[in-house]
Amino acid sequence: MRLPDIWTGLGFAVLGIFVVLHAQGFPEPAGAASPRLFPRIIGGAFVLFGLMIAGRSLAARLQGGDVRLVPQMEDWMRSPKRLARIVFIPLAIVLYGLLAPLLGSLPVSVVLVFVSALLWDERPLAAALVAVGVCLAVTLFFIEVMRVPLPTGPFPGALF
Repeated sequence: MRLPDIWTGLGFAVLGIFVVLHAQGFPEPAGAASPRLFPRIIGGAFVLFGLMIAGRSLAARLQGGDVRLVPQMEDWMRSPKRLARIVFIPLAIVLYGLLAPLLGSLPVSVVLVFVSALLWDERPLAAALVAVGVCLAVTLFFIEVMRVPLPTGPFPGALF
């Protein structure tokens, strides 16, 4: 099933709006880069580019006389693994936003990167090592270099 670009663009725009609204609840410390900054930039880009894709698709359909908005089945969409890979990315973004404040940024991101690696047929041991290493490096970069306080979950004051 190939979704028309209008639906894909609108989906990204809605996801961007969700990210921007969710980021409003993040703390805004004085004199430091706010944890709101990156989610707002990314969410705003999702909204902007999603609306551009949807508008371009709608204009092309109206010019060509094809206003069909119903998805058509594509061969690659028949593979459950390929569908899982596509669905996982926006799902991971939403799950991180919902679970990181509860469980901590590092454990949530490690699990999400590990699952993503498994979906792309990585061996479990290699996936686990890469997930821990990359997520630890990114977390340390945000905390120590960027001075962005990531969610710690039930362990206040801890790295994760």
